[in-house]
Amino acid sequence: MSQLSLPIGFSEELAAPQRAGAVLARRSQLVPAASLPTNATAKQHPIHRWFNFIAGFSPEFVYQCCQSVSLGPESVLLDPFAGCATAPVVACQLGITAVGFEPHPVFLRIARAKLPSPHWIADLPRIEAALLEGFAHPADPCTLPPAPAAFLGKLFPDSVLRVLLGGRRALDDHRLSDNDLAFLILSCALEQCCHSQTDGIYKALTTHKASALPPDACAELVARVRADLLAVGPAYPGIRARMFPDSSESMHALGDASVSIVVTSPPYLDNFDYAEMTRMYLYFWGIANSWQEITEKVRATLVTNTTTALAGHRHGQEQHRDAVPSVLHPQLDSLVAVLAERRKTKAGKKDYHLLVYPYFAQMTRVLRECSRVMRPGAPIHIMVADSALYGVHVASPQFLARILSEIGFRSTAVAFVRGRGHRWALAKRAGSPTGLAEFHVCALR
Repeated sequence: MSQLSLPIGFSEELAAPQRAGAVLARRSQLVPAASLPTNATAKQHPIHRWFNFIAGFSPEFVYQCCQSVSLGPESVLLDPFAGCATAPVVACQLGITAVGFEPHPVFLRIARAKLPSPHWIADLPRIEAALLEGFAHPADPCTLPPAPAAFLGKLFPDSVLRVLLGGRRALDDHRLSDNDLAFLILSCALEQCCHSQTDGIYKALTTHKASALPPDACAELVARVRADLLAVGPAYPGIRARMFPDSSESMHALGDASVSIVVTSPPYLDNFDYAEMTRMYLYFWGIANSWQEITEKVRATLVTNTTTALAGHRHGQEQHRDAVPSVLHPQLDSLVAVLAERRKTKAGKKDYHLLVYPYFAQMTRVLRECSRVMRPGAPIHIMVADSALYGVHVASPQFLARILSEIGFRSTAVAFVRGRGHRWALAKRAGSPTGLAEFHVCALR
């Protein structure tokens, strides 16, 4: 199978991407390099601004990568860590077929909501009417399981939580619970109505911020979505797009040599716990009803990048080591040994030494799959950072570049993009000889 097979239901209608391409080109010239690995510019872009998430790169970075190679309507962009679909959305705006893999159930639905749909215009007033009806008929939080009730009760005033739950129930009543755009709109309202401040990346339950009321938050986002749909027109460029709810360690849905370009940003080693970061959404939507379910339903599907996600990996270290190219073993073995010793002196006793091989083994499997599905000569672009675990520097960008070379990629390069901000300048993260930074890793298939 040499071409991507598009699932039944895909529209073949394509619109000229000149308008979107011109906007992206203009903004790409104005954005400083330090902003490329961040989500800071997403709020300036139609579609992207519907739901913004801290762990994402910029549309401009994706555009610049796409400009590095000749792409057309038959080209296919792949993001194996699609998140909230920044790369697939840019591909669609440029008239390029987009494919993403995202096993996180919240991000998956957000991503699908942003991708082109012939039902957008018709669904929007139905969603707004259903939510407003639900807000007028609040639901009792006592219907929630114990863990979600306790956690959500700390994030929202009781009266606000009741109104939001009324909106969720109304979506069920109007058969809109499976509608991804409805999911996005109410999820965005959750964040705006939450009175707990976000401390870095996690909810600080005791720190309050200004918050909106559900009807106001809903009206604001619906207006934003409607304005963007009018701006992009009825025929959104690059209608062909698909998000797969699977780990990219096995991209069996894609044929060999079917992908023209890969643009992605994998989880950084010991960076964000994506399950904990999204606990508000997981509990509100009933995706998980306990801490154990969060681990089983979310963490277990993601690349292991934090000690909170080590369940199932602690006792398979040798198998993970075998999955990593042997040329990396001496350096990684040394890191594991140093981290194991450092752990003994630290009060937290975090098992950082058990993270190293699971992370690079899973990344090796993803990159091997990328190699299989990419066409000869196709480029891969990866935005990733190094880390310092208990003060021990882990040069993840350089390790990933070496893995690319070992599995058959050529012209591999690693370029510094920016030093990481003040949030990373903590004593426990010291250890990098040059300071922690984000890097652009690129290579050719």
